[in-house]
Amino acid sequence: MWTWIDNFLAMSAGNLAFQDFHQRTLSSSSTSTAKIICFVAAGVVLILAIPPVLVGAVAASTDWNLTSYGLPSPYDRGESAMVFPIILLHLTPTAVFVIGMGAIAGAAMSSTDSYLLAASSIFTTNIYKLIRPQASDRELQWVIRSSIVIIGIVGTSFTYLDSSILVFWILSSDLTYTIMLPQLICILFIRVSNPYGAVIGYIIAFVLRALCGEPVLNLPAILHFPGCTLEDGVYIQRSPFKTICMLVSLVSIVGFSYLASILFEKEILPERWDVFKVKSNGASAEGARELRDGEKAKNENKLMLDTKC
Repeated sequence: MWTWIDNFLAMSAGNLAFQDFHQRTLSSSSTSTAKIICFVAAGVVLILAIPPVLVGAVAASTDWNLTSYGLPSPYDRGESAMVFPIILLHLTPTAVFVIGMGAIAGAAMSSTDSYLLAASSIFTTNIYKLIRPQASDRELQWVIRSSIVIIGIVGTSFTYLDSSILVFWILSSDLTYTIMLPQLICILFIRVSNPYGAVIGYIIAFVLRALCGEPVLNLPAILHFPGCTLEDGVYIQRSPFKTICMLVSLVSIVGFSYLASILFEKEILPERWDVFKVKSNGASAEGARELRDGEKAKNENKLMLDTKC
Protein backbone atom coordinates (compact mmCIF):
# COMPACT_ATOMS: atom_id res chain seq x y z
CA MET A 1 0.00 0.00 0.00
CA TRP A 2 2.80 2.43 0.91
CA THR A 3 4.44 1.83 -2.46
CA TRP A 4 1.22 2.72 -4.29
CA ILE A 5 0.80 5.89 -2.23
CA ASP A 6 4.43 6.83 -2.83
CA ASN A 7 4.13 6.32 -6.58
CA PHE A 8 0.85 8.23 -6.71
CA LEU A 9 2.40 11.25 -4.98
CA ALA A 10 5.47 11.08 -7.22
CA MET A 11 3.39 10.94 -10.42
CA SER A 12 0.98 13.69 -9.34
CA ALA A 13 2.84 16.18 -7.15
CA GLY A 14 6.15 15.42 -8.89
CA ASN A 15 4.84 16.70 -12.20
CA LEU A 16 4.28 20.14 -10.66
CA ALA A 17 8.01 20.79 -11.06
CA PHE A 18 8.08 19.79 -14.74
CA GLN A 19 9.31 22.34 -17.26
CA ASP A 20 6.45 21.74 -19.71
CA PHE A 21 3.85 22.50 -17.01
CA HIS A 22 5.33 25.91 -16.21
CA GLN A 23 5.97 26.58 -19.88
CA ARG A 24 2.23 26.45 -20.50
CA THR A 25 1.15 28.34 -17.40
CA LEU A 26 3.66 31.15 -17.92
CA SER A 27 2.57 31.51 -21.55
CA SER A 28 -1.04 32.14 -20.49
CA SER A 29 -2.56 35.56 -21.08
CA SER A 30 -3.28 36.12 -17.37
CA THR A 31 -2.94 34.43 -14.00
CA SER A 32 -6.66 33.63 -13.91
CA THR A 33 -6.36 31.91 -17.29
CA ALA A 34 -3.41 29.90 -16.01
CA LYS A 35 -5.50 28.72 -13.04
CA ILE A 36 -8.38 27.70 -15.29
CA ILE A 37 -5.99 25.77 -17.55
CA CYS A 38 -4.65 23.84 -14.56
CA PHE A 39 -8.12 22.82 -13.35
CA VAL A 40 -9.30 21.88 -16.85
CA ALA A 41 -6.14 19.87 -17.50
CA ALA A 42 -6.72 17.88 -14.30
CA GLY A 43 -9.96 16.54 -15.80
CA VAL A 44 -8.76 16.23 -19.38
CA VAL A 45 -5.77 14.10 -18.38
CA LEU A 46 -8.20 11.46 -17.07
CA ILE A 47 -9.96 11.42 -20.44
CA LEU A 48 -6.67 11.17 -22.31
CA ALA A 49 -5.85 8.05 -20.30
CA ILE A 50 -8.70 6.17 -22.00
CA PRO A 51 -7.07 5.64 -25.47
CA PRO A 52 -3.92 3.94 -24.05
CA VAL A 53 -6.14 1.62 -22.02
CA LEU A 54 -8.11 0.72 -25.17
CA VAL A 55 -4.88 0.10 -27.10
CA GLY A 56 -3.68 -2.23 -24.37
CA ALA A 57 -7.03 -4.02 -24.33
CA VAL A 58 -6.86 -4.53 -28.11
CA ALA A 59 -3.34 -5.93 -27.85
CA ALA A 60 -4.33 -8.28 -25.04
CA SER A 61 -7.44 -9.60 -26.82
CA THR A 62 -5.94 -9.97 -30.31
CA ASP A 63 -5.23 -13.42 -31.69
CA TRP A 64 -1.78 -12.60 -33.04
CA ASN A 65 -1.59 -15.94 -34.84
CA LEU A 66 -4.11 -14.57 -37.34
CA THR A 67 -1.96 -11.53 -38.13
CA SER A 68 1.30 -11.04 -39.98
CA TYR A 69 2.99 -10.56 -36.60
CA GLY A 70 2.36 -14.16 -35.54
CA LEU A 71 3.02 -15.79 -32.20
CA PRO A 72 4.15 -15.30 -29.51
CA SER A 73 2.40 -12.07 -28.51
CA PRO A 74 4.25 -8.74 -28.07
CA TYR A 75 4.14 -9.20 -24.29
CA ASP A 76 5.72 -12.65 -24.48
CA ARG A 77 8.43 -11.31 -26.79
CA GLY A 78 9.23 -8.48 -24.39
CA GLU A 79 7.97 -5.88 -26.87
CA SER A 80 5.06 -4.54 -24.84
CA ALA A 81 6.63 -1.06 -24.91
CA MET A 82 6.24 -1.08 -28.73
CA VAL A 83 2.66 -2.37 -28.72
CA PHE A 84 1.11 0.76 -30.28
CA PRO A 85 3.34 0.81 -33.40
CA ILE A 86 2.88 -2.96 -33.66
CA ILE A 87 -0.90 -2.58 -33.62
CA LEU A 88 -0.76 0.17 -36.25
CA LEU A 89 1.50 -1.93 -38.46
CA HIS A 90 -0.32 -5.26 -38.27
CA LEU A 91 -3.95 -4.35 -37.52
CA THR A 92 -4.55 -1.21 -39.60
CA PRO A 93 -4.23 -0.22 -43.28
CA THR A 94 -0.89 1.13 -44.48
CA ALA A 95 -2.23 4.68 -44.76
CA VAL A 96 -3.36 4.65 -41.13
CA PHE A 97 0.03 3.27 -40.06
CA VAL A 98 1.92 6.02 -41.92
CA ILE A 99 -0.28 8.81 -40.51
CA GLY A 100 -0.15 7.37 -36.99
CA MET A 101 3.62 6.96 -36.96
CA GLY A 102 4.03 10.45 -38.37
CA ALA A 103 1.87 11.84 -35.57
CA ILE A 104 3.90 9.93 -32.96
CA ALA A 105 7.19 11.12 -34.42
CA GLY A 106 5.98 14.73 -34.60
CA ALA A 107 4.80 14.70 -30.98
CA ALA A 108 8.02 13.06 -29.79
CA MET A 109 10.24 15.53 -31.64
CA SER A 110 8.21 18.47 -30.36
CA SER A 111 8.69 17.37 -26.75
CA THR A 112 12.34 16.47 -27.35
CA ASP A 113 13.41 19.81 -28.79
CA SER A 114 11.46 21.60 -26.05
CA TYR A 115 13.36 19.73 -23.33
CA LEU A 116 16.70 20.18 -25.08
CA LEU A 117 16.25 23.92 -25.50
CA ALA A 118 14.97 24.34 -21.95
CA ALA A 119 17.83 22.37 -20.38
CA SER A 120 20.53 24.10 -22.43
CA SER A 121 19.05 27.56 -21.80
CA ILE A 122 18.80 26.95 -18.06
CA PHE A 123 22.40 25.72 -17.93
CA THR A 124 23.68 28.70 -19.94
CA THR A 125 21.71 31.34 -18.03
CA ASN A 126 21.83 30.03 -14.47
CA ILE A 127 25.23 28.32 -14.39
CA TYR A 128 27.56 29.38 -17.19
CA LYS A 129 26.77 33.10 -16.95
CA LEU A 130 27.46 32.97 -13.22
CA ILE A 131 30.87 31.44 -13.89
CA ARG A 132 31.66 33.78 -16.80
CA PRO A 133 29.54 36.94 -16.43
CA GLN A 134 31.66 38.67 -19.09
CA ALA A 135 30.76 36.07 -21.75
CA SER A 136 29.70 37.57 -25.08
CA ASP A 137 26.46 36.73 -26.89
CA ARG A 138 28.34 34.70 -29.48
CA GLU A 139 30.04 32.68 -26.75
CA LEU A 140 26.68 32.01 -25.09
CA GLN A 141 25.28 30.84 -28.42
CA TRP A 142 28.06 28.28 -28.75
CA VAL A 143 27.52 27.19 -25.15
CA ILE A 144 23.83 26.58 -25.89
CA ARG A 145 24.68 24.61 -29.04
CA SER A 146 27.27 22.52 -27.23
CA SER A 147 24.86 21.91 -24.35
CA ILE A 148 22.19 20.67 -26.75
CA VAL A 149 24.63 18.16 -28.26
CA ILE A 150 25.86 16.92 -24.88
CA ILE A 151 22.38 16.67 -23.36
CA GLY A 152 21.13 14.88 -26.48
CA ILE A 153 23.93 12.32 -26.29
CA VAL A 154 23.35 11.72 -22.59
CA GLY A 155 19.61 11.37 -23.09
CA THR A 156 20.08 8.98 -26.00
CA SER A 157 22.48 6.85 -23.97
CA PHE A 158 19.71 6.19 -21.44
CA THR A 159 17.78 4.29 -24.10
CA TYR A 160 20.30 1.46 -23.77
CA LEU A 161 19.13 0.92 -20.18
CA ASP A 162 15.46 0.32 -21.04
CA SER A 163 13.26 0.49 -24.13
CA SER A 164 10.09 1.66 -22.36
CA ILE A 165 9.22 5.35 -22.52
CA LEU A 166 6.89 4.89 -19.55
CA VAL A 167 9.81 3.75 -17.38
CA PHE A 168 11.76 6.93 -18.07
CA TRP A 169 8.65 9.04 -17.58
CA ILE A 170 8.13 7.50 -14.14
CA LEU A 171 11.82 7.95 -13.36
CA SER A 172 11.73 11.63 -14.36
CA SER A 173 8.64 12.19 -12.20
CA ASP A 174 10.46 10.43 -9.38
CA LEU A 175 13.47 12.73 -9.63
CA THR A 176 11.42 15.91 -9.94
CA TYR A 177 9.37 14.83 -6.92
CA THR A 178 12.31 14.05 -4.66
CA ILE A 179 14.74 16.76 -5.82
CA MET A 180 12.94 19.62 -7.59
CA LEU A 181 9.58 19.79 -5.80
CA PRO A 182 11.10 20.83 -2.43
CA GLN A 183 12.97 23.60 -4.25
CA LEU A 184 9.75 24.80 -5.89
CA ILE A 185 7.83 24.77 -2.60
CA CYS A 186 10.53 26.79 -0.84
CA ILE A 187 10.77 29.34 -3.66
CA LEU A 188 7.02 29.97 -3.69
CA PHE A 189 5.95 29.64 -0.07
CA ILE A 190 8.89 29.67 2.38
CA ARG A 191 10.48 33.10 2.67
CA VAL A 192 13.43 32.05 4.79
CA SER A 193 14.82 29.85 2.01
CA ASN A 194 18.01 31.00 0.27
CA PRO A 195 20.64 29.59 -2.12
CA TYR A 196 22.67 27.96 0.67
CA GLY A 197 19.72 25.84 1.75
CA ALA A 198 18.82 25.13 -1.87
CA VAL A 199 22.29 23.75 -2.64
CA ILE A 200 22.43 21.63 0.53
CA GLY A 201 18.89 20.36 -0.02
CA TYR A 202 19.68 19.43 -3.60
CA ILE A 203 22.78 17.49 -2.59
CA ILE A 204 20.99 15.69 0.26
CA ALA A 205 18.03 14.74 -1.94
CA PHE A 206 20.30 13.49 -4.72
CA VAL A 207 22.47 11.41 -2.39
CA LEU A 208 19.50 9.95 -0.50
CA ARG A 209 17.68 9.02 -3.72
CA ALA A 210 20.81 7.36 -5.10
CA LEU A 211 21.33 5.40 -1.87
CA CYS A 212 17.74 4.12 -2.08
CA GLY A 213 18.61 2.36 -5.34
CA GLU A 214 17.12 2.46 -8.82
CA PRO A 215 16.69 -0.70 -10.97
CA VAL A 216 16.57 1.27 -14.24
CA LEU A 217 20.03 2.73 -13.60
CA ASN A 218 21.31 -0.50 -12.00
CA LEU A 219 21.85 1.26 -8.67
CA PRO A 220 21.68 -1.12 -5.68
CA ALA A 221 19.73 -0.14 -2.58
CA ILE A 222 22.35 0.75 0.03
CA LEU A 223 19.97 2.58 2.38
CA HIS A 224 17.34 0.09 3.58
CA PHE A 225 14.11 1.55 4.95
CA PRO A 226 11.67 -0.57 7.02
CA GLY A 227 10.06 -3.23 4.86
CA CYS A 228 12.96 -3.49 2.42
CA THR A 229 13.06 -7.07 1.13
CA LEU A 230 15.50 -9.14 -0.91
CA GLU A 231 13.96 -10.54 -4.11
CA ASP A 232 16.04 -12.46 -6.65
CA GLY A 233 19.21 -10.98 -5.20
CA VAL A 234 17.92 -7.38 -5.43
CA TYR A 235 16.69 -5.27 -2.51
CA ILE A 236 13.22 -3.83 -3.10
CA GLN A 237 12.02 -0.84 -1.08
CA ARG A 238 8.53 -1.23 0.41
CA SER A 239 8.44 2.04 2.35
CA PRO A 240 7.47 5.41 0.80
CA PHE A 241 11.15 6.23 0.31
CA LYS A 242 10.51 8.83 -2.39
CA THR A 243 8.31 10.87 -0.08
CA ILE A 244 10.85 10.44 2.71
CA CYS A 245 13.61 11.80 0.48
CA MET A 246 11.41 14.71 -0.56
CA LEU A 247 10.53 15.64 3.03
CA VAL A 248 14.14 15.35 4.19
CA SER A 249 15.20 17.66 1.35
CA LEU A 250 12.45 20.14 2.22
CA VAL A 251 13.44 20.24 5.89
CA SER A 252 17.11 20.53 4.92
CA ILE A 253 16.48 23.53 2.68
CA VAL A 254 14.55 25.36 5.37
CA GLY A 255 16.97 24.43 8.17
CA PHE A 256 20.20 25.27 6.36
CA SER A 257 18.70 28.44 4.89
CA TYR A 258 17.75 29.66 8.35
CA LEU A 259 21.15 28.65 9.72
CA ALA A 260 22.99 30.50 6.94
CA SER A 261 20.87 33.62 7.48
CA ILE A 262 21.63 33.61 11.19
CA LEU A 263 25.36 33.06 10.68
CA PHE A 264 25.73 35.97 8.25
CA GLU A 265 23.21 38.41 9.73
CA LYS A 266 24.66 37.99 13.24
CA GLU A 267 28.15 38.32 11.70
CA ILE A 268 29.22 34.99 13.16
CA LEU A 269 30.76 34.32 9.76
CA PRO A 270 32.60 37.11 7.90
CA GLU A 271 30.67 38.83 5.12
CA ARG A 272 33.36 38.00 2.56
CA TRP A 273 32.30 34.35 2.84
CA ASP A 274 28.74 35.23 1.82
CA VAL A 275 29.09 34.28 -1.84
CA PHE A 276 25.30 34.35 -2.39
CA LYS A 277 24.93 37.76 -0.71
CA VAL A 278 22.25 36.55 1.71
CA LYS A 279 22.82 39.42 4.14
CA SER A 280 22.69 42.21 1.56
CA ASN A 281 19.74 40.72 -0.32
CA GLY A 282 17.67 39.98 2.76
CA ALA A 283 16.12 43.41 3.17
CA SER A 284 15.48 43.98 -0.54
CA ALA A 285 13.94 40.52 -0.93
CA GLU A 286 11.58 41.13 1.99
CA GLY A 287 10.49 44.43 0.54
CA ALA A 288 9.89 42.87 -2.85
CA ARG A 289 7.74 40.13 -1.30
CA GLU A 290 5.61 42.66 0.57
CA LEU A 291 5.11 44.69 -2.59
CA ARG A 292 4.20 41.55 -4.52
CA ASP A 293 1.64 40.50 -1.90
CA GLY A 294 0.10 43.97 -1.90
CA GLU A 295 -0.39 44.01 -5.66
CA LYS A 296 -1.43 40.38 -6.05
CA ALA A 297 -5.18 41.02 -5.96
CA LYS A 298 -5.26 43.86 -8.47
CA ASN A 299 -2.94 42.00 -10.89
CA GLU A 300 -5.11 38.89 -10.90
CA ASN A 301 -6.42 39.57 -14.40
CA LYS A 302 -3.46 41.52 -15.72
CA LEU A 303 -1.96 40.31 -18.98
CA MET A 304 1.12 38.13 -18.43
CA LEU A 305 2.38 38.84 -21.95
CA ASP A 306 1.28 41.67 -24.20
CA THR A 307 1.33 40.48 -27.82
CA LYS A 308 0.12 43.74 -29.37
CA CYS A 309 2.47 45.57 -31.73
